[in-house]
Amino acid sequence: MSDPYGRTWWGRKWWRALETIGLNYPDQRIVKGRALAGHGAVTGLSIEPGLVSGTVADAGRTYDAEIRIPVYNASAWTAGMTALSLSPSCVAGLLAGRLPKRIDDVLAEAGMRLLPKKFVTEEHNRITTSCGCADSREVCAHIMALALVSAARMDDDPWLVLLVRGGPTRDLAGRLRAARVASMEAAQPVA
Repeated sequence: MSDPYGRTWWGRKWWRALETIGLNYPDQRIVKGRALAGHGAVTGLSIEPGLVSGTVADAGRTYDAEIRIPVYNASAWTAGMTALSLSPSCVAGLLAGRLPKRIDDVLAEAGMRLLPKKFVTEEHNRITTSCGCADSREVCAHIMALALVSAARMDDDPWLVLLVRGGPTRDLAGRLRAARVASMEAAQPVA
């Protein structure tokens, strides 16, 4: 049986980003989080710019859990879209409805990172969490369950990865085309 959480490289990288704040397999919080996620304990999942949230049922109680990540502003996304529009492999992948593996490398040229990277401590990659349970660590089993279920949702809809970072999710083809045209016009010599 295949892993239902993180079937894609971006879904896997999303939930594994919690390693950046001190969670490594085979930690029991991962095991319990997987059990909770697998038993449908996460409800009300919401993915929006800068926030993944939901309610997690555990042992007769429910806990509101949140994962926060900074969003990039409009000017950063304009630069990011320009960088993506100049990468044929990124354009092809995005137009095919998936996130190309090179997307983070290309966005890095514009000073961005779509998905957090282990041991990267820049402010724009800092993940923070909150949960109403008694576990005082940044990642509890409820946060892990939320991360896993949200990874499965991101597997099915890669535009949620863009959304959580404040990125564009509509008319991506048009945005890429416009960014490419703008960059080409900017490169034209002045007569």
